[in-house]
Amino acid sequence: MREPLRVLVVVLAIVLTAGIVHARASQGTARPAGAYQVDGAAYRLDAAQARRTGTIHLSDDLRRAGFRFGPDVSADDQAAILRAVADARPEAQRLIGLIDGLVDMHVGQADANALGVTQTTGTRYTVTIDLGRVAQMYGQRGIDRVVLHELGHVLDFALLPTELTTPLDAGIPQGWGCDDGETGACAPRTERFAESFAKWATGDIGVDLYIGYKIPPPPSLEAWGAPLARLRT
Repeated sequence: MREPLRVLVVVLAIVLTAGIVHARASQGTARPAGAYQVDGAAYRLDAAQARRTGTIHLSDDLRRAGFRFGPDVSADDQAAILRAVADARPEAQRLIGLIDGLVDMHVGQADANALGVTQTTGTRYTVTIDLGRVAQMYGQRGIDRVVLHELGHVLDFALLPTELTTPLDAGIPQGWGCDDGETGACAPRTERFAESFAKWATGDIGVDLYIGYKIPPPPSLEAWGAPLARLRT
């Protein structure tokens, strides 16, 4: 999620330059055959379905594993990231609990203009959060948004089939403008989902929080997220 440019003259300029999590490039990362998505997801909750589709079974051991924090993540940073998950609604926490064992979590510069980046690495997902910048700019509220946005990407790539993500995307209003080819009406589906997932997870639609893709929230976060809340474990 790219940091908004610090334009001091016109606040609107900040909104219009809000940036991007580089998930599209991440999806193109070389992966072994076992990690390829089938119908939009690399993993399946049901072992028989995983065998049938040639995907990976999200086993009980993986579900129980939890995040792998890199050596660059201090105890305080871990606490801030875990608080972001704890701040999410219970249904979102349950979904994150399914996929957190697939995540290698790092803290540091995510990319030139990014506050967070998610990359597919083999059968796992590497999430890097520029926690210092996020905290300085937006405090815990911003940390919640960025962390949950990135975990939304992991949930999307790992576990959500196209038959679920397609109607979810249809329930997200079209964004405004297309100045940079990546935000507003040009925002890719993956970013539309991750941003909406973070809003649903926190109940925070982002007023005065200049992070994101200029995508309006669904008319009802509760209705939009209902299929996610019903996802079978």
